[in-house]
Amino acid sequence: MDFQERTLTSPAAQSMRKLVEEFKKLPGISLKAAQKLSYSVLCEPKFKEILKNIIDISENVEICEKCGTFKPAGENCANCADDSDVICVVATYGDMSAIERNGCFKGSFHILGGLIEPLEHILPENLRIAELKERVLANPGKEILLALPFSIEGDATTLYIKDSLENCDVKLSRIARGLPAGAAPDVLDRRTVLEAFNGKTYIN
Repeated sequence: MDFQERTLTSPAAQSMRKLVEEFKKLPGISLKAAQKLSYSVLCEPKFKEILKNIIDISENVEICEKCGTFKPAGENCANCADDSDVICVVATYGDMSAIERNGCFKGSFHILGGLIEPLEHILPENLRIAELKERVLANPGKEILLALPFSIEGDATTLYIKDSLENCDVKLSRIARGLPAGAAPDVLDRRTVLEAFNGKTYIN
């Protein structure tokens, strides 16, 4: 076995390849990016500290089973406890962050965890629609504001939620159709998002 073969099969090289494979499991991380991150972690002490901080934070934060937002581990959810009259329903955490950042809604959120997409095997039972109904039943008279994209998937999800809440004491509204087709709040500018919220329409 020559030097190159010994190097490629050494425990250190195997560990490096394993680290690269672990980084590749993260969303949006290519092979090249994974290699760069792996090298940085092994060569720079500050990156090891960053990884430690990430682990510490992730162990102290969890997703609320009722609304899908983040909350301190083992504690009550502040979002669920919000007594505002409107619950804003979004597809993802990114959408919620964009809405909060733009300052167009102050109140309680409900994160579905995606949109109904049968071709991608995402069905209603895979989303937090049943949990939304439970929140509505526990808080009659609330308004449910759907901040979902105007796309095939967004429209299908809206229709399903409307049917699910048909016999509930709830006002159902949706942001305005001024949004570009298929666009979600997390990719739009502040003015567009504000206009969409100000132009909401009731759909029940």
